[in-house]
Amino acid sequence: MTASLGRRDAFLYLGAAALGSFGLGVTAFYLNFLYRSLGFDEFAIGLLAGAQALGVVAGAIPAAVFTRGRSRRTAILVGGTITGAGIVGILVFNFLVPLFLSAALVGFGGIIATSSGAALLADATESARRATRFGQQIALGTTASFLSSAIAGVLATPVAALLGGRPEDALVLRTLVACGGVIAAASIAPVLAIRAVPVERHTLEPPKRNALVRRFIVIEVLFGFGAGSFLPFLNLFFADRYGVPFSALGLVLGVLAVAGSIGALLHGRFVAARIGAIPSIVLVEALSLPFALVAAFTVSLPLAVAALATRHFLMFGASGTVNAFQLSSFTPAERAGANAVFALAWSAANAAGAVLSGAVRARLGPDGFTVNIVTLVVAYGLAAILTWRLFAGHEPGGDVAPAAPLA
Repeated sequence: MTASLGRRDAFLYLGAAALGSFGLGVTAFYLNFLYRSLGFDEFAIGLLAGAQALGVVAGAIPAAVFTRGRSRRTAILVGGTITGAGIVGILVFNFLVPLFLSAALVGFGGIIATSSGAALLADATESARRATRFGQQIALGTTASFLSSAIAGVLATPVAALLGGRPEDALVLRTLVACGGVIAAASIAPVLAIRAVPVERHTLEPPKRNALVRRFIVIEVLFGFGAGSFLPFLNLFFADRYGVPFSALGLVLGVLAVAGSIGALLHGRFVAARIGAIPSIVLVEALSLPFALVAAFTVSLPLAVAALATRHFLMFGASGTVNAFQLSSFTPAERAGANAVFALAWSAANAAGAVLSGAVRARLGPDGFTVNIVTLVVAYGLAAILTWRLFAGHEPGGDVAPAAPLA
């Protein structure tokens, strides 16, 4: 499998992922505002954000099993199709239950596509370059997010004028969400050019190193819960607390995306390569926490943007190294299954964090964002401590199968 997929396939997937990130970035930019325009309160918006994460939970195991006897390319295409169906549901339904199910479908399809995509990227890249390659993926994704945020932010007014409505009207917001979905669908083109190399049934296995899997799951749960408590609601944070309009909101979120992109490019190549994966991961995670706290308590918009941009620079920088470290700890046959298990753990915790976050804001209003960010800081701080305690002595050995399972 590894010998059959190469650099060309990796770059094609990177291009597809970037295009998909751009389209879904446009969709995500307006999604919370669409829910609000339909009359949902903060608690319901939290539920809908959690629904997508629950879809990932439901799809995590099918994401691993589906690949057996099929190519990674086929799995990515099927996952993308399911995601598209979920977006269509969001566009046509008005009530909580069908919207919840549609959002869950987006997550279900997304994990099938991204789980196989991550395994494809690992298989198509030699071990020594994996951290850099995953960093490139995150950098492309965050750059696409910057472009999507910047462009999406200025589209609301002309689209509203074209439709004869206001930027905050449901029809206008649905049109903008639909535009993002159409752009994301175009990512099918580079995926079709990836070689369709079947994953043999005997080469796709569940991860056998159970003690190692459990250690990774602990970290994923903490990060998932912390992220869910705040990150899905960044657009509402700036709009509600600082009164940022759509046009400026796109630039604000774009600044955060660019900061994350730069961090992703630099971390694997310059930081992890010099001091090692785990020290570099823990270092940037710890350094990011004070900046999150500044954003939690400041009343200054420029300071909040600067603090969160610095946090994004540090945390997105570590993400590619974390992905490479995890997948390199398992054999090629185990990688899709391991990725699915970790996505399941992260997403279940993320859904819980999102629902709790919405409940807090429903009770406290915009002041609830302070509690949300403090929750993120506590969860990430614990994750950083446990990452060092659990993995400081671990050396990934997935590319050379060990004689016996490792703890």
